[in-house]
Amino acid sequence: MPAGDVEKWLTDNDRIRARTTHDLPGLFEAVRPLRDLSTRRLLDIGCGFGGLSKLVGESIGAAEIHGLDIDPEVVDEARSKGVEAVLVDVAEAALPYPDEHFDVVMTLGIMDQLPAFDGLLREINRVLAPGGHVLVSLPNLASWHNRIMLLLGYQPRDVEISREVLVGVPASYAGHEPDGHIHIPTVRAFAELMEHHGFERVRLSRGRPLVRSVHPVLRVVDSVLARRVSLARRFYYLGCKPNRRDAPAPGLSHR
Repeated sequence: MPAGDVEKWLTDNDRIRARTTHDLPGLFEAVRPLRDLSTRRLLDIGCGFGGLSKLVGESIGAAEIHGLDIDPEVVDEARSKGVEAVLVDVAEAALPYPDEHFDVVMTLGIMDQLPAFDGLLREINRVLAPGGHVLVSLPNLASWHNRIMLLLGYQPRDVEISREVLVGVPASYAGHEPDGHIHIPTVRAFAELMEHHGFERVRLSRGRPLVRSVHPVLRVVDSVLARRVSLARRFYYLGCKPNRRDAPAPGLSHR
């Protein structure tokens, strides 16, 4: 992705709102298999201010870029970037689109704020055309740094037990407030769940989110251990909805 396109579409609002803006190499590596496909419509669930939606849409040649978000403050900026943004709480409502409407559906780092993944995954399967692809990015519960924190008796940062206070985490998080993370999966668990909901795995790749302050030794450790997706701090799951009209439906109800 040319640097000019990044600067054109990613604003300070995007960089503050979305952790994935600090892992563009990982994101564009994850979507690389989609660049040779014919993509008419892309949907970004949790589109925020729309910068990432636009960057990914342009990189895969999407003719239409749609977005959903729960925050009314992001919609105007997303629309100004050419994203057809709509306000929807995906934890409570069905996706406002007809069946088999999209060629690609992505959601980057918002599913861990839902009580369960099943309802949204059923809806993604419903609006995705046969042969279409789904891209999901999430923190990895079994990452190397979460394993170390648990051994030391700390609470993993992305598994919060309170909406009022951040507890049980290292002192480096002092002063931070809860972000609304309820739970995160291991790579293995998420891949199995996607299979349960009717998707076939295409690719798993690693993510390396921004670390603002960390010892240089830990940066080296991360660069080595994160080569294994199962140990990386974040992961990207790229899956496909089978192009079989007679395939059994993964579920009947939205919730």
